[in-house]
Amino acid sequence: MWYNLIMYKFLLILFFVISVNTNLLSEDNFEKGLRIAKESYESTRGYVDSESDQLMILVDPKGNEVIREISGKTLENDDPNDGDKSIIFFNKPKDVEGTVMLSHTHVNDDDDQWLYLPALGRVKRISSSNKSGSFMGSEIAFEDFSGNDYRKYEWEFIGEEEYEGEICYKLVSIPKYKNSGYTKRIGFTDKLLRPRMIEYFDRKGELLKTLYFEDYQLYNDKIWNADTFRVVNHQNKNKTIYKWINRELNVGINKKDFEKSSLLRLAD
Repeated sequence: MWYNLIMYKFLLILFFVISVNTNLLSEDNFEKGLRIAKESYESTRGYVDSESDQLMILVDPKGNEVIREISGKTLENDDPNDGDKSIIFFNKPKDVEGTVMLSHTHVNDDDDQWLYLPALGRVKRISSSNKSGSFMGSEIAFEDFSGNDYRKYEWEFIGEEEYEGEICYKLVSIPKYKNSGYTKRIGFTDKLLRPRMIEYFDRKGELLKTLYFEDYQLYNDKIWNADTFRVVNHQNKNKTIYKWINRELNVGINKKDFEKSSLLRLAD
């Protein structure tokens, strides 16, 4: 009897393994691309909230640099059907000191973004038609702040290629956002499901810029985060380097800090 029970359990496991492999083999390239993107996104979940110091380094074609000191917070959304929230504060230099940006990302609707400008003493809402614009003179667009949520794109797996000595998945993603400044993105994701590089193509279909994910660190023994984003604009030859310093996860941030009504209070 025990022999029959063991054989029964073995056959159940074998059936499950065969079923999983059969499903994977029957995937088309669109389903596979979506699955990889979803697994990559979900591997970064569970951070609850985060807090960090940041540097934004603007580099012009001649190599001249402008360094901005920033602090930032993010909040993971409790609602799995909606996006996360983030707020960043510009601390230095003097010309940007006191500027604050609050972002609420959404899955099925346009993101909500507000910018507090101390020179005007008021909060400005970023319109849905202006999210392809440059953020604070950098090579990062306002819409890039929601770029890691797989649900905001259509996906396609187009093969595996070597990138920096590693075999990676090569994925095409097309924005669902109708006012996007991009027609598509082509990127590499490694076998640890970490994005390594993304190329952005403008509304004319021409290569606009490339985002490189660098200096990966493992946080809380489970979440890989790149501590450096390097953005190279191939059209104007400018670069933006964005660094995270002293990043901490699950620190217990007050949720009220991510409300629009808190912007003026937090900016003081």
